Amino acid sequence: MRAVSFLAILPRWLALCLGLFGAQALAGYASVPDGYVLLSTNNSNRYVVAGGARFYIPPAQHSLYSGATTVALPQATIDSYTQIPQEGTLIRQKGTAEIYVVVGQAYWWIPSPTELDFWDDWRMVNDIPNSDWRGPFINPSYNVLVQERSTSQIYLWVAGAKYPVTTSADLDYFGGLSSVKVVPLGTLASTTYNPWCGTNLRERSSSTVYTMGYINSSSTTMRKSVTAAPANSAVPDGALASIPLYSAGLACIW
Repeated sequence: MRAVSFLAILPRWLALCLGLFGAQALAGYASVPDGYVLLSTNNSNRYVVAGGARFYIPPAQHSLYSGATTVALPQATIDSYTQIPQEGTLIRQKGTAEIYVVVGQAYWWIPSPTELDFWDDWRMVNDIPNSDWRGPFINPSYNVLVQERSTSQIYLWVAGAKYPVTTSADLDYFGGLSSVKVVPLGTLASTTYNPWCGTNLRERSSSTVYTMGYINSSSTTMRKSVTAAPANSAVPDGALASIPLYSAGLACIW
């Protein structure tokens, strides 16, 4: 952990605290410190706490946390804790180098040492199990306005895709400037305009809902097909124009 002055970190500390003292502060966070391991009194399940959230530890990785402080709790109590860490939590899978920061109920890759220098400052990087920890973050109905640090372009992020917000009408519809979350610089570089396969979207001013998918297993071009199913989310007007329309059914699993 690098040494920094208190005055240098104060603005970011205040911003983080203000972000936590809202609805998120009242969520079901674990009542034990990060890095502790929760032991179920009903079975052999174990979980490590990171950002107040629980991360399941597969049996094969129990030994990786043998030195951690443990707390025995009923499984029902453990299940009541969220699987989405607090805003600003830094996480890294055991045995990997990539570090992510949790912002707006999603995780964002920190792509460079310079960017890590901004995000880690006084915060601890939580080593979480090398397992399927991304599952709880996969919610096609969740959307958030994001802006990479030190840039001006605002995007709507939904279902793993980014859509530029270019009009004040769209910005206001999705929550306005006060709802914009700052994410690491460069983290959106690999994010396309294609959402997760099977996501149902509509443009803000339209009632037509499209499901997103592929013609077959060899297809690499995502297409949209009109569906009667409800939309998982709206997107900015014009955001779906570049995705080819397909009249038949689309698939995601073969």
